[in-house]
Amino acid sequence: MLRWLKKLTGSTPPPPVRRPSEIEVDDRARDLVNLGNKMFTTNDLGGARRAFESALHLDGHCAEAWHRRGRIFLAERDLPSALACYARSLELDPQSAEAWCAMGEAILAFLKADHEPLFIREHRMAIVAEALDCFERALKLGGDLPRAREGREVCRGMIQGSPGPLIHPRLFSFHSGGILEKSKRDVVSPFLKPSDYRRKNLPAPPE
Repeated sequence: MLRWLKKLTGSTPPPPVRRPSEIEVDDRARDLVNLGNKMFTTNDLGGARRAFESALHLDGHCAEAWHRRGRIFLAERDLPSALACYARSLELDPQSAEAWCAMGEAILAFLKADHEPLFIREHRMAIVAEALDCFERALKLGGDLPRAREGREVCRGMIQGSPGPLIHPRLFSFHSGGILEKSKRDVVSPFLKPSDYRRKNLPAPPE
């Protein structure tokens, strides 16, 4: 079949593009994520962190490990690190309703904690609009998620009218000069291999 198609078109057809849910993840990494989740439920944050980070050392494409590691940072109120983990998780799997909801919650927590006050004063409404977009994506992908619905209502109350347009690239993304640039270097980059940012390994970024 391939020989026939190559003769017809003059080239070999490209390999099929995998959907985010089809990105292969090392089974050992999945097992470590499950272990970390159990530790998290018993409030063993240190053990959970080690399990999630071990999973990422095995397979940096494990979106769930990035998401769960972000939850550890959020519990410790290290909001820039939590946001960086959620951003990486969504790079790998932009169809995760839970990760979008977590991203929205972390953005609101960042706003409430008044991290980077000058940045917040300049972009306050855009930050709220981005959090609102996260919750709306979560609801669209995951149905009636109570946390996402609650977050959406909080954002709507803060905006008191129609939200302004989203800033592109997104404020809480890894673009050069962005608010997460340092967190990416400190929290994400140590777990990346040279192949991890090849286009073929990643789904299309969220718009």
